[in-house]
Amino acid sequence: MPFRRMEKEESRIRFSIRAASGCESLSALCREFGISRPTGRKWRDRYHACGCVSELQEKSRRPHRSPRRSSAALEQQVIELRKRYGWGARKLTKLLANDGVQCPRTTTHRILKRNGLVAAQPARREAVGRFERARPNELW
Repeated sequence: MPFRRMEKEESRIRFSIRAASGCESLSALCREFGISRPTGRKWRDRYHACGCVSELQEKSRRPHRSPRRSSAALEQQVIELRKRYGWGARKLTKLLANDGVQCPRTTTHRILKRNGLVAAQPARREAVGRFERARPNELW
């Protein structure tokens, strides 16, 4: 049996139209298209919900919100302090604590890094030479 080449969008459209017609069983269609039944139900339900094939495209899996992300006001405060003093995360965290704002040092550093205010540190160099001697206590 030769392999059939079909684009993902085209196969979703064909599957959804055939599944919406109700002439064939969902399990048989899923086997024919090589997808799982939960995926087939998802495509069929999307097509039923809107009635158009444009909704069959892949949806973004990115979260709509990030509940643990720092507030915009805190980020702006950290950025302003950095621009005013030029200090790093450790000292900025102390300044924020003096103002009554509790923000961990790592969070402050991530805010600075996210806004491009932290330069990458150069890699440490290897030691120039080893401090080995031929015999014990030779250095003495």
